[in-house]
Amino acid sequence: MNKTKMKISILSMSLLTMSFLVITNAFGAMTKSFPDVPVAKIQMIGTVPSLGTLIATVVVGTLAVKYSKKLLSLIGLGIATLGGLLPLLVHSSIDVLIGCAFILGFGLGFVNTLIPMLISIFFEGEERNAMMGKNTAMNSLGSILMMLGGGLLGAKNWVNSYWVFLLGILVFLLVLFALPNDKVDRSEKNASGNIFGILKHLNGYVWLIGLVTLLMGILYTIYPTNLSIIIGQKELGSTSITGIINAVGTAGGFIAGFSLKYLNKVFKDKIIAGGYITLGVTFLLGRIANNLILIGIGGVLSGFAMSMIMSTIPFYMSVLSHKYELAVSMMLFQFMNSIGGFISPVLLNLLHIKVGESSFTFGCVSCFVIGIICILTNLGKKVLSNSVKEG
Repeated sequence: MNKTKMKISILSMSLLTMSFLVITNAFGAMTKSFPDVPVAKIQMIGTVPSLGTLIATVVVGTLAVKYSKKLLSLIGLGIATLGGLLPLLVHSSIDVLIGCAFILGFGLGFVNTLIPMLISIFFEGEERNAMMGKNTAMNSLGSILMMLGGGLLGAKNWVNSYWVFLLGILVFLLVLFALPNDKVDRSEKNASGNIFGILKHLNGYVWLIGLVTLLMGILYTIYPTNLSIIIGQKELGSTSITGIINAVGTAGGFIAGFSLKYLNKVFKDKIIAGGYITLGVTFLLGRIANNLILIGIGGVLSGFAMSMIMSTIPFYMSVLSHKYELAVSMMLFQFMNSIGGFISPVLLNLLHIKVGESSFTFGCVSCFVIGIICILTNLGKKVLSNSVKEG
């Protein structure tokens, strides 16, 4: 088994996980091509993929306990690539483009759920943890490359932005030829016949980490969705400045992902708490800063926080799960993350928290409280002490 080829094939899939954002660069040009279509409907091209991903997460969790993860990865990559490239042929209707965006999101739901499963199957211990970090780093790199590539390709005609999804074909071939085929043994099939039965018997700490994931999905979503409003309220710049700050945050996530080994040495079993507190500092800087330098520093810290938490959570879930439970645990991780991002703005609205500075204040206080609770309860230490020892 060539581990280098295996790592390359798995991490290549990570490049695509945020690819649904590519077409958001073209929304301005699309409003001119479809002047009679409400802007809100055009924006659905950027939000509908999340619905597809959410549905796919449950589908994958059901299938992955019975079928090869490599096979399911190839199916997901094929679906995502189809959804990404189809608009090159059919792009005269917003409804069609929304449908393609849903297909793209459904395929990405396969990929996003299967990556931590594959890492958990093929890697153990510290190597597994390091791969989780590299996964988040490649997510960030992929976001930068896909957004930049889509922007350059679509400079003259927004439709050409979709050519960037040709990358999906390359990733498909890498997985096909470089990723070894995992086998679901007979005992695993028997044990996993009922997905709801597995959910019922998961380690209680898996559900607790699932709650931590849900909270992260809710709180982190506050940052990018309110950043431009904060910058506008402080009269520090335009939309382009927001894009730069977001890019800086993405770069921070890339650096943190590849530095996870060293971050673990610093924070040890307090890394999730450290991530929440780091995100709290991000909100604090955004709330009190009156210059772009501090907000930029907050952007870097947001990337570090995301990487620290979203690399550690699937690792914790993997060590808490038996082999036959991995697929369901990773499904739970992706589902909680997706639903958290989906309900975040709805929750803040129900709590009558205004956008902008008020949302940042809520995010800051919430993150500090959760971080302190994680420290006081020794969450990380308890998770590691309850890890599963396979015979």
